[in-house]
Amino acid sequence: MRIWMQAAGAALAILTSGAHAGAWEDGYADYQRKDYAGAVAKWRSVAQSGNREAQSLLGVMYAFGQGVPQDYPQAIKWLHMAAAQGEPKAMFKLGSMYAYGQGFVRDHQRAVMWFYMAAEGGNPKAAAEMAKSASEISDSALAAAKRMAITCIKREFQGCE
Repeated sequence: MRIWMQAAGAALAILTSGAHAGAWEDGYADYQRKDYAGAVAKWRSVAQSGNREAQSLLGVMYAFGQGVPQDYPQAIKWLHMAAAQGEPKAMFKLGSMYAYGQGFVRDHQRAVMWFYMAAEGGNPKAAAEMAKSASEISDSALAAAKRMAITCIKREFQGCE
């Protein structure tokens, strides 16, 4: 009886984790087919449950208007949720949005801060983008941006704005 209960518990855990895995995979399949509305619908539930990758992807989709009307405040909301969990792709996108004035007033110092954190998190494009934004600000502003990023990292990505 005890073995059967352990097996039933394991099966339940697999089934419940599979619900999100299924929505994630189904959303990815929709995205590959360019059915962006379908991807958004499937990923939203995964994102609302706290999945940082889904939150980041929703943020990007709102930023580009893929499957939803372009909506920078919604993009920023989802990207911040993902970044607060240490998602480098979300940090990179926030840096890009600051660098190009998408949803924010163009601010290369903030862009450097987000690109720095994305680079520290392993985003392969972040260092090059950080260098571009760094060339637009003074050395003291660059030093301040890096200090802000280091502080944000130490705070585990909480209160970074």
